[in-house]
Amino acid sequence: MNQSLLENAIQSLITSKDSGLNIADLGCGVGNVPLGLVSFLVEIMQKKSKELLKLDNNDDQVPQLQIYMNDLPSNDFNSLFKEMMNLDVLKKKDDDGVPLCFLMGAPGSYYDRLFPNKSLHLVHANYSLHWLSKVPPRIYDDQRMSINKGNIYISETSPAKVGRIYRDQFEQDFTLFLKSRSKEVIANGCMLLTLRGRPSSTNPLTWTTFEFKIFTKTLASLVSEGLIKEEKLDTFDFPCYCATKEQLESIAKKEGSFEVETSKTMVVDVAPEIEDKWERAQVITKIIRAFSESLVSSHFGEDISTLLYDKLVHFANQHLVDDQLAQNHAVTVLLRKK
Repeated sequence: MNQSLLENAIQSLITSKDSGLNIADLGCGVGNVPLGLVSFLVEIMQKKSKELLKLDNNDDQVPQLQIYMNDLPSNDFNSLFKEMMNLDVLKKKDDDGVPLCFLMGAPGSYYDRLFPNKSLHLVHANYSLHWLSKVPPRIYDDQRMSINKGNIYISETSPAKVGRIYRDQFEQDFTLFLKSRSKEVIANGCMLLTLRGRPSSTNPLTWTTFEFKIFTKTLASLVSEGLIKEEKLDTFDFPCYCATKEQLESIAKKEGSFEVETSKTMVVDVAPEIEDKWERAQVITKIIRAFSESLVSSHFGEDISTLLYDKLVHFANQHLVDDQLAQNHAVTVLLRKK
């Protein structure tokens, strides 16, 4: 969560005490991340309210905050809202008994329309938009055979057209996202989007994340041991894409509904505070498991899934022993509705 950018965006949207905010968190998931976001948003609104009260002591009205939590219907919304209701900030009310935040669920795909026209002031999406709407269909030929054999994503051994196919799918999806939000976000409203990306200097036809390198080695070892059929591996592909900030800017400019106010790429080391390589490898494995387990279990079965992650930690450890980097790249863009 880019707290400074988020706070500045909110500050720019609240100009008076009756400037209530409707905020949507897209691809919210469950756990500490959405909990932290809601707490931070309420904190910023309270801070802004105090500033406005100082300007006009004769009026104790404060801006009201409504947050929509969005994810696919398969998300565990029951657990999410149960955890939310335990937040201290959501238990508090103002002097008139009004909650500091109105919280609502909005299940559905963020590649489709989710909200009424001109109903949102701010859209927030944190590490969700790198997920594609689907595996690019052109990865498979007319016989449903993969053209990216032995790989689960773009890699150094992928045919050049694989990288272009993933790029095209991302551009199509991100354009749909922008078109949908362009109807829902008010004029001068904001979108703060952070997603897994890649450095601008990298080759889009061969670059891959360190997690996918480890993941691919683990799957290959299971194939060599006869635990997974090669044909089964060749039909497993991750529906995601790591874009550069320049790509995001270009797509936004072409779609035309939003101005790019800020864009940046940050390098994020994974668990650098852990000196013990085996312990750090376990953390890396947990992170990989969190975003991949549902896909792995669905495609290979739960037994293979358990075996895969038990083995993956050893490959993650070897990655660190070989002094290879364990880094991610986060791309953030702040867009303003025209």
